[in-house]
Amino acid sequence: MNIDTKWLKDFVVLAQTRNFSKASDLRHVSQPAFSRRIKALESKLNCKLVNRLHQPLQLTVSGEIFLNRAENLLTELDLLSEELQQQTLRTPLVFSATHTLSIGVFPSIVEHINKLPFTVDTQLKIADADDCTNLLKQKHCDYLLAFSDPLLDAFHNDSILLANVKLLPVCKANEQGEPIYQLSQPKSSVPYLAYQENIYLDRVVSSLLKNKRQQVNFNKMLMSPMADSLKMMALKGLGVAWIPEFSLATELATQQLVIAGGKQWQPELSLRLYRAKKMHNQHSFQEKIWQHFQELNL
Repeated sequence: MNIDTKWLKDFVVLAQTRNFSKASDLRHVSQPAFSRRIKALESKLNCKLVNRLHQPLQLTVSGEIFLNRAENLLTELDLLSEELQQQTLRTPLVFSATHTLSIGVFPSIVEHINKLPFTVDTQLKIADADDCTNLLKQKHCDYLLAFSDPLLDAFHNDSILLANVKLLPVCKANEQGEPIYQLSQPKSSVPYLAYQENIYLDRVVSSLLKNKRQQVNFNKMLMSPMADSLKMMALKGLGVAWIPEFSLATELATQQLVIAGGKQWQPELSLRLYRAKKMHNQHSFQEKIWQHFQELNL
């Protein structure tokens, strides 16, 4: 027996209102169409469910029996739908991030997720910045945690600003707690610990140094794609490195590293969370998660 669930909902609403006109309005269909659906249901069941001659209409004995079963069936379907939705939550959300952001920021993302009223599994793919961007473009991840690179402009309108982050020029301190390399000294020669070419942080720092080249003579010492590698080199006294401020809390507090230049040497970056695609279903799991991320403030 093929019975459309919308017929069950029609009948339950009709039983509640005891009026075809009101019930059809609530079900957002015309009254003739609504009446045809009730008749189709009665035809499938091979019995009369309502007494149309009585005003307000009454349910037949069969109608009263069927009403109870229909309500129970619809409740069961709702519970099943919720259970299946919970199963969907077990599908991991795939994030991509650079090594630096995976250590310095992603734990805060997970902490926020763990406060949600349902369980969410996560998976993190760590790669170089440009490789992470490609993962997003190819939809090999659900979300990308990244600085606001112009290469991501196509995704900008579907992203969330999490924080504004400074890149701080840091180096080892001398015995007096002062930087061993001073960016404020005119025409000084400073060893520079660079990011790997063609990644976003390299483009930011290279642009900064190009504009300041008349003030300081920079000597590029080495290159690395990871801020943490450059930080370790700076701790060894090998030069000045531009490191995101969230990665420097311990080193600055203990003066293992000190800031080598003022505000003019501290570019500010936008840290954003991007998503691969917007869900058309506003009630989907991914859309609910995205709405929760709107509340995230790092």
